[in-house]
Amino acid sequence: MYHLVSFRKLSNPDIFAAVMRETRVTLLVRVPESLKSRLAEIAKRERRSLSKQVELLLERCLEVGSEERVPAPVKGGRQKGN
Repeated sequence: MYHLVSFRKLSNPDIFAAVMRETRVTLLVRVPESLKSRLAEIAKRERRSLSKQVELLLERCLEVGSEERVPAPVKGGRQKGN
């Protein structure tokens, strides 16, 4: 189960300012329709484009993950039995 939390308290404005100065590239990602719908709902509520919302969530996830030293996923995706 995923919980929607307000990441505004977790964000580091310096990271986002640095990201905005970088060259923009396209990243194509395939996701289930239900996930896209959930992301679109969040983006609408936060008054952002879907693309900008996904970028923001990824940045914040990486920021939190680096602080918590979350291990990288095992190559090959999900493990059997999970």
